[in-house]
Amino acid sequence: MLDIPKRIKLINSLLEQDTEQSLTYAALESRLTLEYLCYERFKLYFSYLSESDLKNWQPKHIIKQISDEVGDNVSRGFLISISDEKIDGRLPETKEEFESIKYTPLGNQSELKLKKLHQLWNGVSNVALHIPVPSISSGNINIYGDKDKIRKKVSEVVAFLSNMKGNLLMGGSFGEEYRFNCFACGTKIKRPVRGLQHKTALSCINPKCQESYVIQKDKHDEFEVIRSVIKFSCLGCNEELEVPIRAFKDLRFNQILNIRCGKCSTLLEVIMRPLMKTAESEHSNNK
Repeated sequence: MLDIPKRIKLINSLLEQDTEQSLTYAALESRLTLEYLCYERFKLYFSYLSESDLKNWQPKHIIKQISDEVGDNVSRGFLISISDEKIDGRLPETKEEFESIKYTPLGNQSELKLKKLHQLWNGVSNVALHIPVPSISSGNINIYGDKDKIRKKVSEVVAFLSNMKGNLLMGGSFGEEYRFNCFACGTKIKRPVRGLQHKTALSCINPKCQESYVIQKDKHDEFEVIRSVIKFSCLGCNEELEVPIRAFKDLRFNQILNIRCGKCSTLLEVIMRPLMKTAESEHSNNK
């Protein structure tokens, strides 16, 4: 877990030097600290969300996606306590019984205020870490930004960090989970059931695996897992071949993907090229 007081001390020492260079460095350290706060929480949710499924690389959006798809505990502030007390020799069963026993605090997780964090993350970058694109009416180009603006924005980051008093982080979700093993590599994949009420696409969390899936309810209201694949017929034996759709994700124009048939061992080449087809039937259906 990030040592926030240590980071604040470093940033303040750079502010005290009060040079263009030290203030710029303070802005960089501030931005990196804000990123770290988000990414260390993301790391606790690796078992739920594949890096391949991230919709946006910006720290705020990563935490927001976890909150939406796994659970909002990733950004909430809360106190964690434990108890081994029993009621008449048994464990508590009702809400009232749980509330009646004594607890020992373990620690608390600080709230991660995403809107404010994102404003600060952008703010230190805008005043210190980018040179504005010049225009015909611009004056001289400066390497460094305005000292007063940088100092003000970095001080806002320090104030934000100073309010984060938590001493632990907790990952995972509460409630029922649906789990299955990846069809290819066997890695366990899991998601909260409450987030699977509509058709959901997800990838294997193993970074070395290219499998992805669609989870949906069948006619019996049970979850079914469908591999996301593109199917081909082997040119050697006509065997149906299934290739993970993610294998094509990063292919460029005219790039070749080699596929070997598991039945006859024929080596096939799939070339990434445009495909033309008639749209007449589609247009006629729309009239």
